[in-house]
Amino acid sequence: MNQKLRNVAWYGVLAITCITLATLLLTMVGPARLLYEDPPRRGTNEPLDAIYLISPTKDVITIGKRQVDLVPQNAVLEDNLAVTLTRTPSGSGLGKGDWIVAAEETSPTPVLLNGARPTGGESLHNDDILTVGGVEITYTAGRKGIVGALDWWESGKVSHLFASPQVISEAFPVLLAAYPISLVAVFVSFLLAIPGGLALAFMKMAKTRWLRFPATAYVDFVRGTPIFLQILLVFFGLPLMPPWQLLVSTFPAINNAGLFGVSNSMWLRAFVVLSFNSAAYMAEIFRAGIQSINKGQMEAARSLGMTTAAAMAFVIIPQTVRRILPTMMSEFILLFKDTSLFAAVGLMEIVMRAREVASTTLNVSAYLLAAAFYLVITIPLGRIVQQMENRLAASEGGGTATFDKSTEDNIEKVAKIKQGLVEPTMDGM
Repeated sequence: MNQKLRNVAWYGVLAITCITLATLLLTMVGPARLLYEDPPRRGTNEPLDAIYLISPTKDVITIGKRQVDLVPQNAVLEDNLAVTLTRTPSGSGLGKGDWIVAAEETSPTPVLLNGARPTGGESLHNDDILTVGGVEITYTAGRKGIVGALDWWESGKVSHLFASPQVISEAFPVLLAAYPISLVAVFVSFLLAIPGGLALAFMKMAKTRWLRFPATAYVDFVRGTPIFLQILLVFFGLPLMPPWQLLVSTFPAINNAGLFGVSNSMWLRAFVVLSFNSAAYMAEIFRAGIQSINKGQMEAARSLGMTTAAAMAFVIIPQTVRRILPTMMSEFILLFKDTSLFAAVGLMEIVMRAREVASTTLNVSAYLLAAAFYLVITIPLGRIVQQMENRLAASEGGGTATFDKSTEDNIEKVAKIKQGLVEPTMDGM
């Protein structure tokens, strides 16, 4: 079978699989639900719409205060257990069987089913209302289609804990508001790190040791210690230094709220630690890039009457930037990910907000959403870096693009080489 037939077969199998999955998704029936209201969360005044999804593996659901399946926080109950729902017949699973209500009568107000006391043995139907301790709990049958599939996903213990659509939808606006804080921190710091790294690179390449020694010591210290430790030193040590205290007393506005509600003091310390850290890495990147340029370039520029500074600015640095641009982009990606460490010092960036949501909901799905926010930036930039490296390698004759050629392209090129129509390349193709 040739390549075209294999491609047709592959696309056919893929189409059949997609149609099958779409059909199953649209016809799926989710688990039954119990809807009620919880008290407002911290910082809000509106009551929270709570949902309990009945797992198809459960045959008994208990409602009460402690050590039960469903805990309505607003319910006034005397004992732990108030109502028991039993699936009949047992083991009937999703969308099958009936739920029988058994009231324990442990609340100051009677347990009601649709406004009347259950006599025992009543079955729940769609939109029935069960009143427990003054809280109304609505029973709804399983939803169909995509929403039913989401309910099914929510009912799983692992999927609900790590990737709950409900928690993610609640956390999205919170994390979205914190997203610009991370972006501003990395963009400003990276722009400050470029001239700092270039200055350190020139100091390390200087002939006098009075310039080389401090630059080398600084770069070795920053590159040899964790950035998390540097964050702690700057955020908790810098405010104790007399120069900082003098600065704050001279400009009291430093302690005022700044961009996105973050204090100017917090912004300033974030820029200091990120730019100073990145400058050390940028120094090594610039130094390696400058030293990779052939010495003949400088000699040719000097022979044309250019000074050393002019030759460096107009001949060496432009070639260096072209070579180190992929590495600089990689450093930007690493610096962007390092902004997550500011959660330890109270900067309200993405991870800090995700941690607040996780602690409030007792669910780690917000961390998964935070990872998605980072990937929106890091994946496209990573692809750009790869393309830049490929182009640089191809232009300098050091290799070819990293993607594989198709079999037909290789066979066609070999035939042209044999006919003398094209010249073979470095890889023999």
